[in-house]
Amino acid sequence: MQHFSLVLCLLVSVSAKADMFSLDEYDTFSDSIPVVVTPSKISQPRADVSSSLSVLDGDFIRRINMQYVEDLLQFVPGFTVVSYTSSSQKSASYHGTEYTGYRRIQVLVNGRSVYSAGLARVEWAMLPLNIEDIARVEVNRGPNAASYGLNSFFAVVNIITRSPLETLGNSISAYAGTQGDYRLYGQHSGLNGNWSYRASASTNSVEGYDTDFYGDERNDGHRSEMGNVFIQHETSTSVFDLDIGASYVNANEDPDSYEFRYAGVDYEGYDTNDPVNEVEREHIKLGLAKQVTSNHELKLQYYYDQSDANELHDVYLNASLFNVIFAASEVDGVNKSFVVDLRETRHDIELQSTLEASDKLRVISALGYRYDEVESEHYFGGTVNDEISRLSSNMEYRASKNWVINTGAMLEHSKMAGTFLSPKFGATYKLSEHESIRMNASRAVRTPDLSDQYFNWRYVLTTGESSSTTYADEGEEEEIVTSYEVGYFHYWPSQDLSFDVRLYHDEVEGLVLSRKHFTGFLEDTPVEEGVTEDIDINGIEVELDWRFDSGAMTRFTYAYQDTQTERNRLLETTPPILISFFYSLPLSEKWSYQGYYWYGKELANKDYEFFNTWLSYQTSLGGYSKATVGIGLETRLDNNPLISRHNNYDEDSYAYVFTNITF
Repeated sequence: MQHFSLVLCLLVSVSAKADMFSLDEYDTFSDSIPVVVTPSKISQPRADVSSSLSVLDGDFIRRINMQYVEDLLQFVPGFTVVSYTSSSQKSASYHGTEYTGYRRIQVLVNGRSVYSAGLARVEWAMLPLNIEDIARVEVNRGPNAASYGLNSFFAVVNIITRSPLETLGNSISAYAGTQGDYRLYGQHSGLNGNWSYRASASTNSVEGYDTDFYGDERNDGHRSEMGNVFIQHETSTSVFDLDIGASYVNANEDPDSYEFRYAGVDYEGYDTNDPVNEVEREHIKLGLAKQVTSNHELKLQYYYDQSDANELHDVYLNASLFNVIFAASEVDGVNKSFVVDLRETRHDIELQSTLEASDKLRVISALGYRYDEVESEHYFGGTVNDEISRLSSNMEYRASKNWVINTGAMLEHSKMAGTFLSPKFGATYKLSEHESIRMNASRAVRTPDLSDQYFNWRYVLTTGESSSTTYADEGEEEEIVTSYEVGYFHYWPSQDLSFDVRLYHDEVEGLVLSRKHFTGFLEDTPVEEGVTEDIDINGIEVELDWRFDSGAMTRFTYAYQDTQTERNRLLETTPPILISFFYSLPLSEKWSYQGYYWYGKELANKDYEFFNTWLSYQTSLGGYSKATVGIGLETRLDNNPLISRHNNYDEDSYAYVFTNITF
């Protein structure tokens, strides 16, 4: 209750001061009904949707002052965002279940899936995506494989970038903190007839954690550069877009050790360098939307995505370890090198039809094909691939003035995993145009990733020797979730206030808990497989978003989750309570004050709590040009390491400065 008290006090404070000042620069919700696109791939009034949805709009994104896209998800009920093993390996998770390599949400950028099929994860730090280019983020809290296919398991995160028409001109942003982090961003957007374009680029450096549990210095910082070009051609009946992006990440990794004792023999090895993981990623996406008739639209989309990672380890191996792993006969220890290599490639094409059959019925049908390929001598001993074909149909049917039915299904065939049907059925009862009660039931599948089925994990030295292997034997079975929910949504246009509450029950079958570790030190061994758990998850989620005429804003989220399991490994990765609170308060025409509070209960059996606040100043530079500068402070309110005992900072607080110039 102490957290509720803090939030309510801040909320009352913002409400009381909201009418004192006025800032025309701040955008607010329009008086029209909020519209969303994610649940069924068509534009729908928020009150018509039967799925639970969180919307982080552009106004919120500009004010929250985050530097990285994934951090926005902390303000969606039920989400945690943490760096577990290193600063470059952030994990954004919903419903918990694991810390590293989180694989149970689908993430889309302008309809392009960035979920990697090789080792099943979302590599946030490697995405060629700048937060300044984001228009909005819509999060479908709950399965939605009927619209987005396999692996849309616990949630779907749909990131939508801004049109170049929204960013015409130039802008530069800079950020620097006392921890040593910095970030620079710049963009230029232009217009020529029906053509518009934006070119943006950024560079950043993150220092990472300071010390491990033993007080030794960590080596987990990273640097990255990324660029993106977005070109759009729009007429009255068609829209064409071309999205090209590339990124380079240089990520430090803590040195590994390879030590154990077996049958009285000491097998010893360790890295003699500070390994660096170098990742190059690129994508090309083309989209064409054509209004065939007044009630029929066709969309064709193709994208290509490739990520190429290499990590060099210089190692010392004592004679016992080298001889048994590489079947050699050295008398003394040796110094060798090996590379952890991983190239993941995807091609995806989809044709979608949106037909307004009548005033009451809209049907969205799609046909798609995807090809995934992974090449790695370290993890797979070569090249493996999968092909997925998919056919889906979803519909919105207005049964009466008050009832809206949203239903559909997707049929998919994976060459590797088989054929699956993912249905959903939702019904919304509208109490008014701005208020509704919703009910939804859906089923989704998470298929085994390529590593689950084809691991051939070994160490290949740069001198050519190959170690014994840890291999996939029979592979894993698919995970299945059946989800039921009821919810209530209300939007008050006169107050610019939206409120949403969700009650849900998820039944998960075959949740994979097998640990994927290299164990082939003494001989070829199978990777652990078939360790699964059936769990039930019950919870409640609350979301409140309030915009004031003065320009003030506040956002509050609360999530309670009860995971029915006896496995401590699952319980410690699933915080039962998550709270976030953000406020933005204009103090005058030029000054504003913002801040947010975040609390996670029992993250790895420890509470995690922090507060961030900043003061900003905005001034006109003449014409449409303006500049914003600010200074802020973030402080940890607990004294615990984050998730792992090795994730420690020397100081609980740090300061930072930032600026943005638009011209």
